[in-house]
Amino acid sequence: MDVDVQIYISEFKRFFNQNPEDLGNLIPLDLKDEFYQKVSDTASKNLTEGREIPLTQKQLIEICVDINGGSKKKIDPSVIETAFGKIFLN
Repeated sequence: MDVDVQIYISEFKRFFNQNPEDLGNLIPLDLKDEFYQKVSDTASKNLTEGREIPLTQKQLIEICVDINGGSKKKIDPSVIETAFGKIFLN
């Protein structure tokens, strides 16, 4: 692993170690090692592709959705799900 990626990951972990409630808002705390590994893998991938090492907001959201078992299907913006059912916007 590149030194710059290691520095980024250590700062990333330090932030969430100081703010565990923020990490708990993103993922279940018992999956934090998996979360950090995915962040590390994505940061390394960014570096090899010539992009900035820090993850984008979209990349971070994709990791959180994946860890939380969410769906990656497209959501139709004209349909809103509520407690009373679906609302279709025409």
